[in-house]
Amino acid sequence: MSRNSLLMYALITFCSQLIFSSNAIGSSYQIPSPAVQDVVQQSKNVSTRLSHNKQWLAVLTPRKHLSIATLAQSERKLAGLRVSPERLTPSRIKYTYQKLELISLTNDNSKAISIDLPEGMLAAKISFSPNSQFLSYFGLSEGSANLYLYDISKKQSYKLNPKALNATLGLKYIWQNDSQGVYTNLAIAADLGQSLKINIGPNISEAYGQKAPRRTYQDLLKNPQDEAEFSALTTSQLSFIALDGGITPIGKPAINISYSLSPDDQYLLVKRISAPFSYMVKYYDFAQQVELFSQSGRKIKTLADLESSEYRAPGSDSVRKGPRMIHWRSDKPNTLAFVKALDNGDSRIKAEFRDELLTLSAPFSQSATPLTQTPWRIKSVQWGEQSTALITERHSGKKQMRVSLLDASATSSKTLSTWYQKAIRDTYKDPGKVHRTAATLNGKALGNVFQIHNNSLLHYGLGASADGYRPFVKSQPLEAGLTEISSTSSNILWQSSTTQLENVKYITNLEPLTLIISRQSADTPAHLVKIDVGTGKERVLYQNQHSLKAYQGMTRQLVNYTRDDGLPLSGVLYLPAGYSKEDGPLPVLMWAYPREYKNAEVASQVNYSTNQYSQISSKGPVPFVANGFAVFDKVAMPIVGEGNEKPNDSFRHQLVANASAAIDTLVDMGVADRERVAIGGHSYGAFMVANLLAHSDLFAAGIARSGAYNRTLTPFGFQHEKRNFWEAPSLYQQISPFTHADKIDEPLLLMHGEMDANSGTYPMQSARLFKAIRGLGGQARLVTFPYESHSYKAKESIMHMLWEQEAWLEQYLKKPVVARGSDAFSPNQPNNQQVTFH
Repeated sequence: MSRNSLLMYALITFCSQLIFSSNAIGSSYQIPSPAVQDVVQQSKNVSTRLSHNKQWLAVLTPRKHLSIATLAQSERKLAGLRVSPERLTPSRIKYTYQKLELISLTNDNSKAISIDLPEGMLAAKISFSPNSQFLSYFGLSEGSANLYLYDISKKQSYKLNPKALNATLGLKYIWQNDSQGVYTNLAIAADLGQSLKINIGPNISEAYGQKAPRRTYQDLLKNPQDEAEFSALTTSQLSFIALDGGITPIGKPAINISYSLSPDDQYLLVKRISAPFSYMVKYYDFAQQVELFSQSGRKIKTLADLESSEYRAPGSDSVRKGPRMIHWRSDKPNTLAFVKALDNGDSRIKAEFRDELLTLSAPFSQSATPLTQTPWRIKSVQWGEQSTALITERHSGKKQMRVSLLDASATSSKTLSTWYQKAIRDTYKDPGKVHRTAATLNGKALGNVFQIHNNSLLHYGLGASADGYRPFVKSQPLEAGLTEISSTSSNILWQSSTTQLENVKYITNLEPLTLIISRQSADTPAHLVKIDVGTGKERVLYQNQHSLKAYQGMTRQLVNYTRDDGLPLSGVLYLPAGYSKEDGPLPVLMWAYPREYKNAEVASQVNYSTNQYSQISSKGPVPFVANGFAVFDKVAMPIVGEGNEKPNDSFRHQLVANASAAIDTLVDMGVADRERVAIGGHSYGAFMVANLLAHSDLFAAGIARSGAYNRTLTPFGFQHEKRNFWEAPSLYQQISPFTHADKIDEPLLLMHGEMDANSGTYPMQSARLFKAIRGLGGQARLVTFPYESHSYKAKESIMHMLWEQEAWLEQYLKKPVVARGSDAFSPNQPNNQQVTFH
């Protein structure tokens, strides 16, 4: 860690102790019991990429947990971004990989090719070139980020960019379709020090009588200095970098938020953030210009000026005014498509049609051509062979979605043929993904389109049902010249066995049908297998290795039960190895997350497979099975509001009814001791925990991580609640556990990341609930983690989180145990305490 980072680390810790409490207990990081430690240290599941020619499979091994020193490195928090100013990348990158391997799909006897990464380098944003000759990736080192190409035939990597990159708005690059180079953002020379000068003065915001109902966000711009720094860090030069390193700039330096290339490589569509910046929304909702450039970098025209989303109408189906979802049709050489709201973007307005889909072809000088209008809001468009498209609409108020086939040919009537409509959370009726392939025109490749094979759409999915998962590949017949979805049910081309869970990763060939699947069973981790469906020939491509000896013999079962109003519920019960009912009831840890529904039938659906391998996550409750606890995980917590009823109007009642039914069931099974049940949850699940402790006496203790407990601090809605505080003040008061802190008379362990960037879950939410409980004489412990956001990333933080939970459960669900370490707490210490780390 650099000296500056160490200084910042110490300063933030000191300040956090002052902020959270004048008598906070300074502590060092602790580690849980050996079995629980093993869960943190286990290998993660690999990811994969398939080459365009389907001859190579890239296997990517994720990095294990970060260190706290990595999280403590300097970062800037601006407009919803968290940026590393030294590396000019996001400071917190979600998916990074420590090992890359290539597996040949054409040579069954070849060994995997390992791509060597320099010591300390991680890879991210990995993809194959269109001609499948290169594997490209961002190489991330401590102080730099570069774009690398691995030449598959030469088996060597080289850095492509001759100048520094600017990836502050994300690790982005796109290949030219002829594979002769990539487009990405390059850094420009800027005096960042000038923007960092401190200008002391008042910070002023104004309201002009226009409604701006936005959610509660962290890390927004606050003053002109923030604006200047945001502009300096994010301004870049969009450029084409040829394979030999030659650079062609595209337009002038700007804040390039996104860019895409026409399938014929002739045009670039670029979205650029424009001033003035907003202090109310994140960067992606700032005003934008949509511009069109030639391949040579010359600006052709401005296609749209989009105003800030700061004043977007409220409602989940309300959208920004102006054209949106502007993209290239993947089945055409140079045709743009976009969606325009017909209701001015305001979903509260009654309208026969919400949206219109239009196209605009080169040379982009004529008016756009309308294709179709939809009664619901368009969420996505997928282009297919023979001028077809699949349009996904959504109605959030009804919790419904619909997918329809469009004939987009010139002679079409532009009517939509519905493929399926379902509740958004209805997994039983989900047909999964459509199979996509590369489109061609005169022998030249275009973009990826969904394929029409034997007059049918191929689709594959999870196959959820009341009997469990049965993944499948199916074909959906088309009619009327391939412009209508047949009413005939899909034909099954392949389906997972009943003794294993086999998920389709890729369809590599249609005739004969050849798949790459991920196969697992209750006692075998997921592994990658290539199968020929016709002959049954198989080849194991990659085997995951997992070994958690402390959990061998642990049992798992789906438990079905019924709420007092007749609603079917379920949860997954884990029991320690060797346990039998004759051993007597166990202490139980329940873990759940509430979800809202408009349909009781959908709320009762089961998502479970007996053939699924028990992958134990360090973020979940299952690790504590090794300590002799029964764990009831994924406990159904549906909040149902059918018809005109709003789910949250009976939130508390339904929450308690769900929990009561779960406990009654476990007690009736002889598994649970009713007096020794704890409830835990993260985020909205933490909100649930505090409410259950306040409004029931069902639990002996609670664990709440990264929650929001005072809904008046999220006044413009939360989760899926769209009413604001002034529309439903009594709801906001009654649903807030902070309001009922005097009723929380069971011990509550609160944990929170001190840099939580999630909407609404400010760290103060936990701090204020803790102070309320302490002031009212309740039992609580508040633990805050420096440098952590909503989900904890550092190995030290996760280890200590597990130690806290382990000790809490031992203290309140088992007999008192000897404290671990000099800083450990015990039943003899005061219960209302808080801890920060340094």
